[in-house]
Amino acid sequence: MSDILMSQNDDVLTQLPKLLQKIAKKQIAGFKVKFDAITEMSEEEAKQTKVFGKTYAWYFKEMAGHPAVDYLIATEKPVLILQGDKDFQVSTEKDFALYQQICIGKPNVHFKLYPGLNHLFMKSVYGRVKDFKKEYKVPQKVSAEVLEDIAEWILAK
Repeated sequence: MSDILMSQNDDVLTQLPKLLQKIAKKQIAGFKVKFDAITEMSEEEAKQTKVFGKTYAWYFKEMAGHPAVDYLIATEKPVLILQGDKDFQVSTEKDFALYQQICIGKPNVHFKLYPGLNHLFMKSVYGRVKDFKKEYKVPQKVSAEVLEDIAEWILAK
């Protein structure tokens, strides 16, 4: 999870004016220091340490202890991995492609990438991580295609 957040921050940097990039780089460096320290924390210390806002280090420590990759490799149960290609919270090039590579030869894992959809499987409006607050305030519904695909996949299992 911390890797994803750091990647999102890097993406935001490229979308900011130069002056704001300088300020943001310092903030991102601070987050990196905090994230790097989490692995050395005891569980109790992590439960007491806020990383940002109301989010405690324990959340990231716990998530790091259960990598999704390990589950994907080990499971024989049916898995459906869906993503919108305008999802700026996870990357099609990094994340979606990595999961596809990890699952080569696993007939129980199915993938689908949806053109034009964001992280919430709704039509992307802005398509940039720096505009995520505006993007998610636009009233929409989950794509009917996504809902149909999920229903068909469940019924086929």
